[in-house]
Amino acid sequence: MAATMTQKILARVSGRATVRHGEIIWAVPDLVTAPEVSFGAYVKRIREIGVTKLARPERVAVIIDHEVPVHSAAGAERNKLTRQLAQELSVGHFFDGEGITHPLMVERGLVQPGMFAAGADSHAPGLGAVGALSVPFGFEVAMMLATGQIWMQVPETIRVRLHGACPAGVAARDIVLAVMQQLDDEATSYRVIEYQGEGLASLSVPERMTICGLCVDAGAKSGIATSDQRCVDYLHSLGIPDAQLLSSDADAEFAMTIDLDLARLTPRVSIPPSPNHVREAQAMADITIQHAYIGSCASGSIEDLRAAASILRGRKVHAGVNLLVIPATQRVFQQALQEGLLTELTQAGATISPSTCGPCFGGIAQLRAGERRISTSTRNDPGRMGSHEAEIFLASAMTVAASAIAGHIADPRQFAVGPDDRSAA
Repeated sequence: MAATMTQKILARVSGRATVRHGEIIWAVPDLVTAPEVSFGAYVKRIREIGVTKLARPERVAVIIDHEVPVHSAAGAERNKLTRQLAQELSVGHFFDGEGITHPLMVERGLVQPGMFAAGADSHAPGLGAVGALSVPFGFEVAMMLATGQIWMQVPETIRVRLHGACPAGVAARDIVLAVMQQLDDEATSYRVIEYQGEGLASLSVPERMTICGLCVDAGAKSGIATSDQRCVDYLHSLGIPDAQLLSSDADAEFAMTIDLDLARLTPRVSIPPSPNHVREAQAMADITIQHAYIGSCASGSIEDLRAAASILRGRKVHAGVNLLVIPATQRVFQQALQEGLLTELTQAGATISPSTCGPCFGGIAQLRAGERRISTSTRNDPGRMGSHEAEIFLASAMTVAASAIAGHIADPRQFAVGPDDRSAA
């Protein structure tokens, strides 16, 4: 039977030859991820029912990434408890302040094509960049920690075929925002968005993390990208020699198909109060800003920092704007340092922070009433970054950098001198 990538993955982890759309299965995740902000609660829940050890601790990754460095008494206590529990339960993979969960899992080679991952975070689908199916869960994670399995319904797939390549000033974020404009909650409900087509080869794996991770903000269950030769080569560079090509069968059944010509895309911005409220950046010059942020699990890669630096190079951040830049992982931080990107960004007026989720969950750099921030983060609902009377706009690193220079939301194409280099990753 012809199958989508999602069907192939769920068939394997449920011990089946095939699975049908809508079928209820029991699946055994290859990886379960949990940040410190929720891990302690999951452990408390399973201990209350008498479970004293994890079913498959070698498949569990626990990450301290929300308060790095810690900046509250509650955070310090939570981080201390997380370290203690990770040791007591023999967690297979523990990362303490080394980066944000999703890019860290890819960077450390813990995911590869065909894997099924379960994440205690809404943007866990970012792991779909390497051809894995990564689904976000809530307190169901406690069940997986205790039993090593989870029941779920096999979702249908929306196919997005990419053609061509993005022009100068247009980024991966603009791709997913363009897809959001063609979908609604009814179309995406309990479905996976799969990216494929010859245009996918123009995107690096970190860029694919952006388009897959943000699928949930279109209302989808998850996002996944075909594992092509570029993906396999990237994983080989991380020390994964046996990564395989993986794609949907040509005659697989899809719920719907969207074709997207990347060469015709323009920079886009998500406006409050939801990521799927999208407008073109060129029509928003009347929106002044006081804050700009480049970072998060969706946009803190070395490519994003290079793109931002290419816009800011030789220019200065507007006097009325505070620009914060946070590399997604320590390795990205070190690479950006070696390439001189952090020097360029700070010379332009940016402030650099250690790798952390930080502003995305309102932990640092909070906004006050009446302030606006343009950000590469994941959410822009009221109160997400401080005051409910503040406004958050979401865009690519290039659009954020351009806006930081202008003091208002700006189209980065006026600053872009050529297509960004996508050959490095």
